[in-house]
Amino acid sequence: MSECLYRTILMAYDGSVSGREALAQGTCVALQNQAKVHLLAVVRLPTAYGFVEAGYPEHYLDDEMARIDGILQEGVGALRAKGLEVEGHRRTGEPVPEISRLAEELAVDLVVVGHKPRGRLARWWHGSVGTTLLEELRCSLLVAMPRDGGGVDEEPEPLQDQ
Repeated sequence: MSECLYRTILMAYDGSVSGREALAQGTCVALQNQAKVHLLAVVRLPTAYGFVEAGYPEHYLDDEMARIDGILQEGVGALRAKGLEVEGHRRTGEPVPEISRLAEELAVDLVVVGHKPRGRLARWWHGSVGTTLLEELRCSLLVAMPRDGGGVDEEPEPLQDQ
């Protein structure tokens, strides 16, 4: 077997359809390279809703943390079921800076993220996680594209054995 390119991989996971595709593709790469995997779920705080000044609704943060913890546990379980060594991480903030920071802290060789197809206005307004990460990271980046040419991301369904 040839020398492994990626010994440590960070996968960003949010439980969405594109997140599941990234998890599936990242799993293949991790298995081929016998890599250690770090799975990251980011709790994104909705600053756009004016909650910063007014405070978050009662139980919002607790509910959101519990939801993200469930998604993270689901992903970690799926990776372990495939025989991978995996460690889960939860961060609070915006995805790009949190992914970049953790990738740097862990000195990973590869970051894996999903791609959510959006229109031009949405890309202009929100930016692109993949494009922004290209500028931020000091390692390789895999942006997992939908295999079916997929459309808009849907609500996540329970993770099945892939």
